[in-house]
Amino acid sequence: MGADYIWPLSRSSMPNAMNTSFGPRINTNRWDFHDGIDLPAEKGAKIYAMREGTVRFAGNKGQDGYSSRHIVLEVDDPNDGKIYLVHLHLDSINEDVTPSANVVQGQELGTVGEDDATYPHLHIEFLQDTPDSKAQTSRHPLRYLPYFNTMNFTAPVIDRFNRFGMGMTTRLLFGTSNKSEGDLLRVEVDLLSGSQLINTRVVDFHDKATISKKRGNSDTLIFTNDIGVEGYQKSRMNDPKHPRTDLRYGILVRNLPDECDTLIARVCDVGGNMVMSAPIPVPNQTATDEFVDFEDGVMPPAGWRRVRSTTGSGTTVTNDATAAHSGTRGMLCIDNSTTETNPQRAGIELTLPTGRFEWVAEGRFKPTTLDLKGDESIQLLRFHDGENLSVAARIICHKGGLLLAGIVANDSKLENSSAIIKLDEWRRWRLHLLRIGTRESTAVLYLDNDGVLEERVRLNWDSTVNEPSILRAGIARSPAGKKAIVLVDELRVSESGIP
Repeated sequence: MGADYIWPLSRSSMPNAMNTSFGPRINTNRWDFHDGIDLPAEKGAKIYAMREGTVRFAGNKGQDGYSSRHIVLEVDDPNDGKIYLVHLHLDSINEDVTPSANVVQGQELGTVGEDDATYPHLHIEFLQDTPDSKAQTSRHPLRYLPYFNTMNFTAPVIDRFNRFGMGMTTRLLFGTSNKSEGDLLRVEVDLLSGSQLINTRVVDFHDKATISKKRGNSDTLIFTNDIGVEGYQKSRMNDPKHPRTDLRYGILVRNLPDECDTLIARVCDVGGNMVMSAPIPVPNQTATDEFVDFEDGVMPPAGWRRVRSTTGSGTTVTNDATAAHSGTRGMLCIDNSTTETNPQRAGIELTLPTGRFEWVAEGRFKPTTLDLKGDESIQLLRFHDGENLSVAARIICHKGGLLLAGIVANDSKLENSSAIIKLDEWRRWRLHLLRIGTRESTAVLYLDNDGVLEERVRLNWDSTVNEPSILRAGIARSPAGKKAIVLVDELRVSESGIP
């Protein structure tokens, strides 16, 4: 392993600094499988041939099926036969690097750039049998390049369980403190009933039957055979605002059989090292699925608390016949403030059970009065930790007084959709939280369009800070001194499970 290749930037056996490794990551706020490794470098840094071979492709973005300036070398590997070495995001290609040209190891090929990238780096892939990057033939580059191989991954530990309906899903966590040794290759999870093995579920990055054959960024592609691996890292791990030196992963196992009471997980790397978890007990956990239609006339609903502001003229929250979307009753939330100096609230909230990694909150909302001006907003669904915001769905006053739906998170991140919100119109809102308790949590906002829920915007945030433990609905937060009236009906919060 690594004896016949050199690194493309150091031009030696000395490993280059590495950002995102081979395997799963979060890209554009969605699950994604990264088929190569990223080597950060200054724009214009020289790139050298990792092994002698023949130029198969060399060209600009839009050519040969690649979205950036690229070079593809065809080499003969003593163990794996034909391997295609892909180099992406180049700033330039040397004049003598043309299709069918022969190159020797260490020959200069071109320079590092940021073509179709968010920062200067070299992305390299090792493809077996075909140069088509969409053919699911990628191999871990550290199978070939020399590197310092150690058993650097921690043993998987239990993190959380979600139950949706009759199905239980678990998330196990593991990682490494050194992102430069991102050589994860395979995970295995034994499902046991007592000491009896039920089955073993596997994700192997070299066995594409264990990874979704569909390509692209999508949370629905996590699972194959009811197991998947998430990588809690993005592409630019050397971002000066959020630098990361480690790698973190989650193993998700869904649809656990009723008889399964224990899990044992193993993590294997490219070098053949393996680490195993202690036996992990599966809890007997009931699902959270709260639905409130307000038809019983009770306020607050059973298990919920009414939250109101008491300063100034105060706010009111009532069960009212005029607030019904369907049926005969709904929740009427009124913030009649005009002079208050603190943000207001008028709604209900529910304490959520701990140890979940997904939540869905939804309801029908009809704003009838919103006294908002430039960039002021009102939150309708607010997840918080008792004091501080985690993430919320909101209506914001945009340019020209246009009201738009959006999301805001605890680290001041915000995303607005193009969905226009009109007064005196019912809309169904759904806020779906994924990967809770990780630094790559995602909130997805859906709104109905002619009766069909459509994704309108999503946002990534770090929920290890101010993790959501309480849901507030109604006028969850409104600006000081601004009048607001919102009608609410058909409110629901549930453990979502994974699609």
